[in-house]
Amino acid sequence: MLSFTTSFISISLALFSSASAQSPNYCPLLGPVYPPPTDLSNDPTFATAVLDITSILDQTTSNGSLSKNSISVQIFDATHAGPLLNFAYTANNINTTLGVSTVDQDTVFRVGSVSKLWTIVLFLVEEGLWPFQEPIVRFIPELHEAASKLQWDPRKRRDAIDYVHWGEVSMGELASHLAGIARDYGVLDLSGMASQMEQLGFPPLQPSEIPPCGNPNPCSREQFFNGLLQSHPIVPTSSTPVYSNAAFQILAYALEAMTDQSYEELLQRDIIAPLGLNGTYYTTPNTSLGVIPNDSGEYWWNFDLGDEGPAGGIYSSTRDMATLGQAILSSSLFPKFITRRWMKPATHTSSLDYSVGAPWEIVSFGDERPIDIYSKAGDIGTYSSIIALSPDHNVGFTVLAAGADGHAKVALASDLISALLLPALEASAKNQAAARYAGEYTATDSTNSSIAITTDDGPGLLITSWVNNRTDMIQSLMTLGHVSDPSTFGIRLYPTGLESPGQISFRALMPPSLSTAGNGPFTSSCITWVTVDGQVYGNVGIDEFVFNMDERGVVNGIIPRVLRTTLRKT
Repeated sequence: MLSFTTSFISISLALFSSASAQSPNYCPLLGPVYPPPTDLSNDPTFATAVLDITSILDQTTSNGSLSKNSISVQIFDATHAGPLLNFAYTANNINTTLGVSTVDQDTVFRVGSVSKLWTIVLFLVEEGLWPFQEPIVRFIPELHEAASKLQWDPRKRRDAIDYVHWGEVSMGELASHLAGIARDYGVLDLSGMASQMEQLGFPPLQPSEIPPCGNPNPCSREQFFNGLLQSHPIVPTSSTPVYSNAAFQILAYALEAMTDQSYEELLQRDIIAPLGLNGTYYTTPNTSLGVIPNDSGEYWWNFDLGDEGPAGGIYSSTRDMATLGQAILSSSLFPKFITRRWMKPATHTSSLDYSVGAPWEIVSFGDERPIDIYSKAGDIGTYSSIIALSPDHNVGFTVLAAGADGHAKVALASDLISALLLPALEASAKNQAAARYAGEYTATDSTNSSIAITTDDGPGLLITSWVNNRTDMIQSLMTLGHVSDPSTFGIRLYPTGLESPGQISFRALMPPSLSTAGNGPFTSSCITWVTVDGQVYGNVGIDEFVFNMDERGVVNGIIPRVLRTTLRKT
């Protein structure tokens, strides 16, 4: 069954990429090429995708690669009250005496490092984004003291291999894994299995070299900093992302110092209560609420991370995870401008389609038209999880799993879902845009002005004809752009994300075919972002368009703003 699902993913993703790979390089701007689709629960294209996703999840759980893991899946959008898809599977190898006997959307799992997302949301609710530019030593006295001592010790100050220069570390670098510090202190240190390590050729450790905490007892704040300050740096700050749980423990201490509240109090006040969550916990809930795998499930359910909880200790359900995702997509907990600034890459990785944010793991799909999925995955023992959001479509999904090799199984489920979900969302958005915006728009006076708009195999809304006062505006724009071949020129409208009551803004891109002189990044990269608003007439961009809507949201007109005229939809 694994070979079948792998082939299925490859074929689906290839079909998703091939449409753009075989088409002209339209070079749209980064972001959606149509307004996000709405009312997806009644959209026939999306309904077909839901059936297909459900079918393949049924196959892979019934007798395939996911059959040994209990799993709960939800797909959701920013506005729909209930899930767009709800799927749950209960594996045979669970302890029904301790935990649930049937997994559903309210079953509690450990979400592991997805907890980091909750931690950053708390920061944004409480403080916004300003703290991420601040040095961490401003809020953590232990690190301030360490930085001061390092500054006054010439030998240590010049030693970048053995000592972290904490005065250089910002809170934003901690949040985006760019601080270059140790992954953990104490937690699951292999000194806990010293005899096995020595048999494998490792030297005996001195008592002073063995962390006094973390395995199994969590570290106190004093123990954590005493140990962390002896840990070697990994890389310089802001050089390359290096995953760190310790970074989020430090961030939680800073948040508590800034708010004079405990992390658990903030979680309850800022997220759990406002969103009405009933299956999310910071401390260990009763096992009767969760799914407990037979193999070490009880151990990992009760494994205490102590003060590292903000990095990986939260428990939640798919219903609550989806509700959090909806809150992020709709910006219901903090303003939209904060959401936009936050949902951006902080750094690349060595994979061209994988970037890192705070704490986002950003995966890009597609070719000519990249679709960035903002995700956060997590693992703790026998529990694995992911939440993934598509801001271009206002849709996301979450997968929670319990069982062996959970990380790989959650990744596989995410691939299966994405391979079907993203093309369906693109198709639904396109179909809805065609129904809403395509058509003929004409002047109500005698100027003989009109615009015809349609959709085709390319992205965005295509202007097929444009006449102003009997002048062919497409030909005029070709003249302005020094284009002689009509087959190389097109005017496509893309949503800007700007809206006013009764109006929605689009911008036109009208690039001719790109140069074929080379195939390297300098000659083949999309530089249309440089051309936006590049030609203005009377301080109004030639590329600026606004659609008018009535009180029901029905499009009834278009304004090519440079022409200072309104055309009515016929």
